[in-house]
Amino acid sequence: MAKVLTLILAIFLSSISYCRCCSCTFTHPQEAYCNSDFVILARVKKEQTLESSMSKVYKVRVRKEFKISLKGLVALKSGKIHTPLDDSMCGSNLEIGKLYVISGGIHSLRAHFNQCNMIMEWNNVTRRQRKGLKLLYNRTCNDCKIKNCYFHWCNNARESDACIWRNHCQTENGICMRQNNGSCMWNKNKQLRGCQAEELVHNHSRSHPISQRNTSITEQNGFNRLRQILDP
Repeated sequence: MAKVLTLILAIFLSSISYCRCCSCTFTHPQEAYCNSDFVILARVKKEQTLESSMSKVYKVRVRKEFKISLKGLVALKSGKIHTPLDDSMCGSNLEIGKLYVISGGIHSLRAHFNQCNMIMEWNNVTRRQRKGLKLLYNRTCNDCKIKNCYFHWCNNARESDACIWRNHCQTENGICMRQNNGSCMWNKNKQLRGCQAEELVHNHSRSHPISQRNTSITEQNGFNRLRQILDP
C-alpha cells in the first residue's frame, strides 16, 4: 500500500509545472503616483540590453517631472531608466519615439520601473488624469487612500479616509479627495458623471435584453435622465 501511495505521489509531483511569472496588484493612477519616487513624462530615445544584470536600459528625454525625490533628480540626470529584461520578472517594454508617463523607484541611485508601476502613453492619458498628475494627486498623498474593489472582492462599506475604486470610470476620471464633510470621496466632475451614467445604462441594457431598436431608445432616454440627475 505504501509503495502505491509513493508511486501516486511521484506521478502527481511530476505533473506539476512551475512557472516564473510577474505578479503585482493593479493600482489606480493616483495611488501609483503617491507610492512612487518619481513620475515623469518622457520620450524614449534608445534601448540597451544588459545581459550581465538581466536588465534593459532605456535612454529617455525627460519632458516633465510630475513628482521626483532628491535621489530621483540625481538618478535621472543620466536620462536612463532600468527595467528587468524578462517579462516574467515584470520587465516592461517601451517603444522608441513614443511619449510616456512613467513612475518608478530609485535603487542604488538608479531609476527603475516595471509592469507594476504606472506606464501610460501620453496620448491615452485622460484630461482628468493629466490634471491629477499636474496638481491634484499630490494634494491627497498623505490624506486619502483608495480601496481596490475593482480587481479584488472587498467589503463595500464606505470609509471616511478612503474612496472605493469600483470601475474604469474612476480609473480614467476619478480623483479621491477629502470633501467639505470631512470624508474622502471621488471629486465630482463632468467626465466622471458622464462615464458613470453611460455605464449604468449599459449594465441595465445587458441585464434586460430587448429588441435592438427599443434598446437604442431606452439607452438614450435612460442616459438623458441620468445626466439630468447627476448633473447639477
